[in-house]
Amino acid sequence: MRSPQQHLSNILIAGGGSGGHVAPAIAAAEAIVEQGASVLLAHSTRKVDFEMMRESPFESLSISASPLSLKPIGFIRFCINFFNASKKIQSLIKQRDITCVLATGGFVSAPALHAARKLGCKTVLLNLDNPPGKANKLAVRWADTVLSTVLCNLNDAIIISPPLRQSVIASDDAQTCKSRLGLDQKRLTLLVTGASQGATTINHLIPALAKNNPTLFHGWDILHIAGAANTVEVKQLWADCCVPNKVLGFTHLMADAWGAADLAITRGGANTVAEIAINSVPSIVLPYPYHKDDHQRTNAEPLEQLGGIVIVEDHKELTLNIQDIGPQIVELMADHQTRFTMRQAMLNAPAINGAISIANACLR
Repeated sequence: MRSPQQHLSNILIAGGGSGGHVAPAIAAAEAIVEQGASVLLAHSTRKVDFEMMRESPFESLSISASPLSLKPIGFIRFCINFFNASKKIQSLIKQRDITCVLATGGFVSAPALHAARKLGCKTVLLNLDNPPGKANKLAVRWADTVLSTVLCNLNDAIIISPPLRQSVIASDDAQTCKSRLGLDQKRLTLLVTGASQGATTINHLIPALAKNNPTLFHGWDILHIAGAANTVEVKQLWADCCVPNKVLGFTHLMADAWGAADLAITRGGANTVAEIAINSVPSIVLPYPYHKDDHQRTNAEPLEQLGGIVIVEDHKELTLNIQDIGPQIVELMADHQTRFTMRQAMLNAPAINGAISIANACLR
């Protein structure tokens, strides 16, 4: 737990289980503090949540909670942790004189809104996916206000722009960003990222493609953000490859990563798509192939319709991905005019940071 600030928090922001829930919590916190209020962030006990919060200036604590499961043992575990988490959050609301609880998704969000409703505290739910995840489908029953960055089936949801942390918005030119990351300023940069936890199929695809076609990567630097648990493996995959590469497990310098990127290969998480848009980075998006609802494709489709990205199917098998996706990647790497057109399409329809809308909903 971080050291308490000198004043008590009056907005509790609860969300966690993946970087996709913690990132919007931090973005909202920045906007709320900017308006003169104070915040306390509650996240899950997963390692990725602690890593996301490590560089954050906000007071935070972890809450033990479990994802909803219909299997007998999983459901019992969920119920026990749900009510324990709700009791803990009720105590926090009383101790800190919390005036509003904002939930940003993940399995911490439902017990947080349940606790707030029990005490008559104002509640706001943020939804990022269509269809909404299990946690938000449960939490919505305790929400006074529902904000969503996508059209969804949650009743009375108010559509807003995605919230973004300042640390993911590039503020310097490409050469400065490349320099800070230790990249060659004279080369183009291919950013490869599967978001906070990495993406196995993407991690395997790009090194294999580079080894098979090294001449097609001429003039490019690879910045590969592999996920903390995958760093050693991905560095081995790049071993003996003549294409310059820099492999990171995780970085808090995502603003520089986006600022340096001439092309990105990514997943289609809501935060990632929003970061692509606000930084106007031409990208090839491979939606996570194991989601039954395929919501990452839904997340990315508006930006594809705008002309800023290309969505391709992840076949889950390396050989098929090399055969199908590989040619599209190397073609776009070689086509400077198309990349320029993609970037220009996003610059002509600039993205808005929705963090201010969230702050207004919590504070009004």
